[in-house]
Amino acid sequence: MDNTKKIFREIKADGMLTGAADLRAYLTGFQSSFGFVYTDAQESILFTDPRYAEGAKNALKGEYIGVAVAKNEESVLEYIKSKKVKKLAVPLNRILWSEYARLHKLFKLVDSLPAFTDAMAIKSEQEIEAIRQACAIAESAFSVFLGDLKEGMTENEAAGYLEYLMRKFGAQDRSFETIVAFGKNSSVPHHASDDTPLCKGMPVLVDFGCKVSGYCSDMTRTVWFGGKPDAEFNSVYNAVYDAHMLAKEKIASGMKGKEADAIARNCLQKQNLDKFFTHSLGHGIGINIHEYPTLSPNGEGVLKDGMVFSIEPGVYFEGKFGIRIEDSVLLQDGRVESFMKTEKKLTVL
Repeated sequence: MDNTKKIFREIKADGMLTGAADLRAYLTGFQSSFGFVYTDAQESILFTDPRYAEGAKNALKGEYIGVAVAKNEESVLEYIKSKKVKKLAVPLNRILWSEYARLHKLFKLVDSLPAFTDAMAIKSEQEIEAIRQACAIAESAFSVFLGDLKEGMTENEAAGYLEYLMRKFGAQDRSFETIVAFGKNSSVPHHASDDTPLCKGMPVLVDFGCKVSGYCSDMTRTVWFGGKPDAEFNSVYNAVYDAHMLAKEKIASGMKGKEADAIARNCLQKQNLDKFFTHSLGHGIGINIHEYPTLSPNGEGVLKDGMVFSIEPGVYFEGKFGIRIEDSVLLQDGRVESFMKTEKKLTVL
């Protein structure tokens, strides 16, 4: 799909310039640390430097977008000026003030970011397939990972091993820095994995994902390592599980993000656990691990078919333990379809 024209059709401008790496990747399917995409009614060109020129030309051969070498932004602007562009669309919240000031002197600026946000929220079949593959790889890697967890292994070792497994099974990269939290560290929702060793009688919280063709997966599981968990842990786990499953059952197209969040939050409230649910229920997933929509108490965005997002209720008791269960899901035909197929009931290793 020609995403350059898809976005350009939605804005009122003579030309469009896109420099942000994730937005460039959405437009071209090619990832690089430097580049600009210029689009107008006649053409789309990826300007990049010599480091990426050969790779870009090979990747985009026969595609809707051309490739040209540019040493810097000034040379790109000179090209745009030669096209007699007066009104230029740029993603205003994604450029520096210095860039804005320079562009503002040359063109009348229009914001392209709303068009990107709306377009990227609804996934194409190709995007959905990439996310589906990324989810399958994450699940396969996690299955092997669980079988290889050993007493004495540190969080850092475990995180590194899981990332290795995802690449071994075909991942292009990790979606974000893998979180492995043992014992009381699991009470920190975004714990930074450290040298804490795994011991018997510990919860293990793992939040991870990988990329395929530039698209992310996101998954969290909480398991118990060694012995049997006590009644409190079992009870809280079951409550989080119920909230997760109820949200997947009840979330529907046409809901606002805050209504979806309330399904899980109200479920936890019945067990007096809602005050320990300290983050949003979910977030959009795509090229970026956090995209539109937001499923939170303040989420006003309407959920639509074709959206991919996470469902991740969690409960955290400071200094004791935390439990989170997360799937990446797709809204299709009005209902949630989970990309994840693995068991979500409590696993005891």
